Amino acid sequence: MISILIPNFNKSKFLVQTLDSVLAQEYEDWECIVVDDHSTDNSYEILQTYQKRDERFKIFRRPDSTPKGANYCRNLAFSYSKGDFIQWFDSDDIMYPWYLKDKVEYLESHEEVPFVVSKGELIFDENFEGNDKFGQNFYSDDPIEDYLKFKILFFSSGPLFRRAVMEESGLFNVKLQRHQEWELFFRVVLNHSKWGCIDKVSFGYLIHNNSITSRFQEKKKIVESELILFQVVLGLPVNKYKSKVSKKTRVKIALKYWMVATYHFRLLFSMRYFFSLLRELARS
Repeated sequence: MISILIPNFNKSKFLVQTLDSVLAQEYEDWECIVVDDHSTDNSYEILQTYQKRDERFKIFRRPDSTPKGANYCRNLAFSYSKGDFIQWFDSDDIMYPWYLKDKVEYLESHEEVPFVVSKGELIFDENFEGNDKFGQNFYSDDPIEDYLKFKILFFSSGPLFRRAVMEESGLFNVKLQRHQEWELFFRVVLNHSKWGCIDKVSFGYLIHNNSITSRFQEKKKIVESELILFQVVLGLPVNKYKSKVSKKTRVKIALKYWMVATYHFRLLFSMRYFFSLLRELARS
């Protein structure tokens, strides 16, 4: 069974087409777990109608005792799931009918492969006003180095994981507001440098003015998010990270973001990266 895990907050405009695309899947052995982050529109009412319509939909609200945020909702959805395969998805994207079927068939015929990635196509809302240039590549002869340089990019809905991969690599970092999928998938790539690829486009990745991708396109926000991201990367446990990423690369990362932070007068980050640089230079 596939567990489709979806966070939702105020996406009533898009929910019906997203959930209808789940219902239209050629592969039928799935559960779709949606955790609503206390939406203030009619999202929750829409979700409840789908739960009544098909028992494979399992709808939850984030408990009040749990902090707000999509990452918390994603991690909660995983804790409720029972599937052999894990498919992260967003509540404003669209699955094409072969989306699950092709990926399951690939993993079942390649038992040694930890996860498989399929292509998505960008769908821009007619009122979208931001940057419409986005890369998508998941082929590399040097996957860890290329991933660190953003030469490899998976859309969040691209990979289908064996459950054990998530249990081994961990879930979403709840402290990140941006690049959270990138950071999670990087931990996966550290453990699994080979994966399956399906060139066929299998889902639509919607970009609109209210999407996270759109909101973070301002240069200042991009700089801020990368400074936070690579502090997390450099802080990964040495025994897992050091053996996979060369000292030269670790030093380059620390030096680059020390310079970026200093240039943008982010003095706290500048100090952090300076000490990270000293630490990496001192390590054998």
